[in-house]
Amino acid sequence: MRRASPYIATLLLVAILAAVFALRPTPFIGVTADSMAASLDDKVPTADAISCTERGEDEWRCSAAAATAEGDRSYDVAVNGFGCWTATPAGGTAEIGTPATLTGCITVFDH
Repeated sequence: MRRASPYIATLLLVAILAAVFALRPTPFIGVTADSMAASLDDKVPTADAISCTERGEDEWRCSAAAATAEGDRSYDVAVNGFGCWTATPAGGTAEIGTPATLTGCITVFDH
């Protein structure tokens, strides 16, 4: 048992690092327009397509296009260093049927 301990500890460390990478890859990979749009897409199910453009360091503008022009929405998105984000409707006020704030985190599945 004594000889197996270093191997078990190494395996445990690798498993923990893999889990951290899968859940919060942003510190390692960064944020791309596609990963930001994919993460936001999970929170805006009525959108047919979402596109994002970077506006500055950790600041994004994302547009959610719907089947009708009335359903189109734009969001200002702030991302922290761990890939978690907060989106608020562009212009500061939410429209009917739109939450005032959306939150989420970019995972490895969004890349």
